[in-house]
Amino acid sequence: MTRETTQNLKTFILRHKLLAAACTIGTAMLVMLTVRLMPPSESNIRRSACMVDGVAQLCVIAGQDTIVVHTDSVRQQGVWINRHWWWPSCDGRILTVAHPPRTRLHIAGGRQVSATHLMTMISDSLARLVQRKEVERKELDYYLKSHGVQDEGYTRIARYAGIQRKEADSIKHIYHLLKAFMMHDSVKMAQRYVLRVTWYDNDNQPEHTNCIPWVAEMSLNDRPIIVHTLRSVKPWGVYAVRNLIWGGVGHKEIVSVTLAPEDSVVPHHAIITTGRTLRGHRHDIPSLFAIDGSPVFSKHGQFVGIISHQEIIK
Repeated sequence: MTRETTQNLKTFILRHKLLAAACTIGTAMLVMLTVRLMPPSESNIRRSACMVDGVAQLCVIAGQDTIVVHTDSVRQQGVWINRHWWWPSCDGRILTVAHPPRTRLHIAGGRQVSATHLMTMISDSLARLVQRKEVERKELDYYLKSHGVQDEGYTRIARYAGIQRKEADSIKHIYHLLKAFMMHDSVKMAQRYVLRVTWYDNDNQPEHTNCIPWVAEMSLNDRPIIVHTLRSVKPWGVYAVRNLIWGGVGHKEIVSVTLAPEDSVVPHHAIITTGRTLRGHRHDIPSLFAIDGSPVFSKHGQFVGIISHQEIIK
């Protein structure tokens, strides 16, 4: 066998090896994509839901300084979700919903106002509150000075006066900080969510972990948000949904997943409820099972979105 023949044979073998490797990789990718496109089972749908709780804070930020002017408690639901539909890429990502602060300060005559106007309204509201606290403090001080007998009633009022004095000082401090912040060129308002996520493991026992605080400029509308667990790892026993780019359209029959309380005696902590989509993004799922952040699937198991009040958002 000549050198040229040997070289041609080696080239032929190398080409076939490369072709075989390419076919193997292509087949593996095709199998993986086929598996990823298969609808989740009922068990997977149940294991996709989680509970998020914590606080939502309305913050004013000026440079590196931040003050919290309003705090709401948060207890709603969420769903574990992959970053990419074609790859298991959850990494501790949870899709839930963010609401504007539960305060009427952002509504004036039925219209939404700008962040600058909102800060002015908050400042004016704090000024009026400080004034009322000062009047209340003077009245309590006058009572304590003029009341000669230190009986049980006197002790209770003195204790109440001390609590009110600390509260008034705290409000006054926030008011002066806010006035100073409003003089800053880069002042802005933001929402901050500090949350904890709860899920159920393979033994149907609750597990908890904290999430990385989520901060963004304030929005006056409900919107979906993604928070990450501190370790950025998907826990064992949960299922992450796939957000298909063509999903969420045209489904009439849907199901929602709602987590029952931890002390519930139901066989499954995740309750599946059927419903239908209405005009637009609305739904007819009963409010008891339409918890904000609850995941919604088509009757074939395709992820549609999450619930926000009477709508399904994504």
